Formats: sequence, C-alpha cells, structure tokens
Amino acid sequence: MIESLLLAVTRVSTFRQETLLTNATGFFFERDDRLFLVTSRHVVLDEATSHCPDHLEIELHVDPENVAVTTQYMVPLYRQDKPLWREGTDAGGVIDVVAVELERPRLPETISLHAFTPAHLV
Repeated sequence: MIESLLLAVTRVSTFRQETLLTNATGFFFERDDRLFLVTSRHVVLDEATSHCPDHLEIELHVDPENVAVTTQYMVPLYRQDKPLWREGTDAGGVIDVVAVELERPRLPETISLHAFTPAHLV
C-alpha cells in the first residue's frame, strides 16, 4: 500500500532548453476532470532573479505496486510566447501560487497519483 500523500506531491525540476536550473515541489489538483500541477510562482517565473525556465519536468509514479518506478514528464510553460500557467491573485496583486494544466491524453497510461479536489478546500 502506497501512502496517498506521496502520490499527491511531485518533484519539479525547472529547465531552460536542456539546462537544469532549479528543483522544487508541487502537488496535483483536480477539478471538473481537469488535472493541474500547483506550485509556487517563483518556480515558473521570478523576475527579481531573472529565473525564467521554458519548461518543467515532474516525476510521476507509473507502477501502482512499486513506488520506486517513476518517469519524468515534461510540462511546457509557454505556447507562442504566452504563459500556460494561471496565477493566483489577491487584493495586493499576484501571489506566489500558480497552476499549470496537465494534458491528460499525454500522461502515461499507468500513472499512479492522488489529486486534491475542491472537497479538500476549507
């Protein structure tokens, strides 16, 4: 039995072309049959440090019987120079949270993950 929290979070690596920039974490969120990776905004864009990756790679578990079996999944951050993420905002402006939709048809068939849903929100 794999701990469900282990399958709800993922390691995130940021890249500019083939160059590894940083590592971070994120979690999965599902709403209306749409799946998102949620992470900090500074992971996908940090103007203060000129951190501007063009894609992420996330680690996905692909064997429900063996948590050690993983694969890397590439998540593009731009399409035609437009960001593919959604930013969170409040009365003060942009907050340090983004959501990037994952294209379900491109995910491995044997993916094993647990996503948070609106039911988990207070």
